[in-house]
Amino acid sequence: MTYSLKYGSIGIAVLIVIIVGIIMVKQPSSAGPGNDKLPADHWQQPLKPQGTPPAEWSALEQSLKPEDCGQCHADKYQQWQTSFHAHAMSPGLVGQLLTYDTQSANDCLECHAPLAEQKAAFASARARGEGHLPAAQGLAAVGNSCAGCHVREYKHFGPPQRDTGVTGQSDPENPHGGVFRTADFEKSGFCAVCHQFPQSYAINGKPLENTVAEWQASPQAAQNITCQKCHMPDRKHLWRGIHDPEMVKNGLQATFEATKDKARFSLKNTGVGHAFPTYITPKVIMHAVALDAGGRAIANTAVTHEIRREVGYAGGQWLEYSDTRLLPDEVARLDLDWAGSKRIRMWLEVYPDDYYEKEVYGDLVEGYAANSPEQSLIKQAIARAQKSNFTLFETIVKKPD
Repeated sequence: MTYSLKYGSIGIAVLIVIIVGIIMVKQPSSAGPGNDKLPADHWQQPLKPQGTPPAEWSALEQSLKPEDCGQCHADKYQQWQTSFHAHAMSPGLVGQLLTYDTQSANDCLECHAPLAEQKAAFASARARGEGHLPAAQGLAAVGNSCAGCHVREYKHFGPPQRDTGVTGQSDPENPHGGVFRTADFEKSGFCAVCHQFPQSYAINGKPLENTVAEWQASPQAAQNITCQKCHMPDRKHLWRGIHDPEMVKNGLQATFEATKDKARFSLKNTGVGHAFPTYITPKVIMHAVALDAGGRAIANTAVTHEIRREVGYAGGQWLEYSDTRLLPDEVARLDLDWAGSKRIRMWLEVYPDDYYEKEVYGDLVEGYAANSPEQSLIKQAIARAQKSNFTLFETIVKKPD
């Protein structure tokens, strides 16, 4: 999620740093008996090193590796492995980080690999000339993993006990000193540090990433349907989003109508809980085209409607060129006259990584040295972006008699 190489000092990496300490749920200063809130500095970036674990802890208890957490929390570990959090150190990101100074790289890692130990591991790999190799990145390679949310200075934090709703400190004689349970893990504000940019860096009045604010104004917020209830259903560590066809399909309502004059494709944001899509990266296109008797597209009949937030960086500032995204309960419509046809094909195309592929990666491939590790990683990122596209709601609408 960084563009600072291409766009200079007001890139995404800088914006992420500014978020820290600003977009946070206000917390009491400490956690302890009778206080079931997260410490105020739980998300204070940069995160502090964990320090020295209790000497009596086993090597497994001392570990920050997600696979070690998975020894006891197998289901959560397996779910996390399938998530974008687990792959936050993606080829597209690392390909850019390799060209940054240490501080700029660390700015990006505050969300992609937030632990101090991860930053140190990545810096060490770079110093050895191995920063492009996941196997050499050590703990950094696991991206946003268990400890990034759950461990601070070797104190473990988590949500209320599932069956009882109990919060506060559990028995410290339990493995890794027990866990401090707090309802803050179930609130949308917990996600804000990485998913809500500050208003001071708004483009046309809206931060580049405005997800939590969009949710706050949604019907879902009024019904207390938090980020976690959709993206972590039943506490599953999945975080599905725009890349997942089923997730996208479940958040939208597609309807198709036919009159003697035209066919209409309507798309409503019924369950996304924020703008669809919420960020600048995806592009979504509604399509319609008339078909001949053989089912082939009739030339010059195709119409489209793009759903996206189109931005760019020019003259030292970010600019918004258009914003056709759907806020909760908003509807987009696409009409097509029959034009002598009796059937019209309508469908939705989703391009989750369109902005990266078209506006970022292409320039980087040309700018990086041929056959360099950086160029190789960006080429991998382009291939991944192209594979992420998918189609939904494909339908043939027939002209009524």
